[in-house]
Amino acid sequence: MGVNALRDGEPRRSLLVRSLGEDASLITDDELDLLLTSEWRARLTAAWLIGLDLRTGYRDRLGELLYDGSFVKANAGYALAFARFGQHPDAMFLATALAHKLSEPEPFYERDFVIGALLYLDERLGTDHAGGLLSGSWRQPVPSRPDRERFKGYMGQLCAFADECMRRTIRSTPE
Repeated sequence: MGVNALRDGEPRRSLLVRSLGEDASLITDDELDLLLTSEWRARLTAAWLIGLDLRTGYRDRLGELLYDGSFVKANAGYALAFARFGQHPDAMFLATALAHKLSEPEPFYERDFVIGALLYLDERLGTDHAGGLLSGSWRQPVPSRPDRERFKGYMGQLCAFADECMRRTIRSTPE
């Protein structure tokens, strides 16, 4: 999802915006639970839908999934959901997972999404969770300041896109 969602032109963009918003509003918790136990594509989709619809009841579960990180590509979706939730606990989940992953020898592929989400939240919340983490010495490389700023901006664009999806959706409940 991510990049393509921001690059699509009309009329494809309008269709995507409307479809994502409707799907986020209509999907049930049971369906989301099923997606979150599947492979990475399903988990990424679930995280997007959870983030779009601001289903903060999934906060702890997404935090556990991000910390565990066994389905690496889904981490970008978890980061987006936390950025959308936009509260202090969300920044803490991102910071905790980031510190854990940067200290491990295995590559942390969605590191830039997590860093971008944490920087985005730090700016919105007036906090500095990322500052100490990004200046530390880790087993994993930390991106340069320009790259971190680019990913913070990218996360802001994704959150604005998510806002647009939900504004264009007539909220309804499944039958």
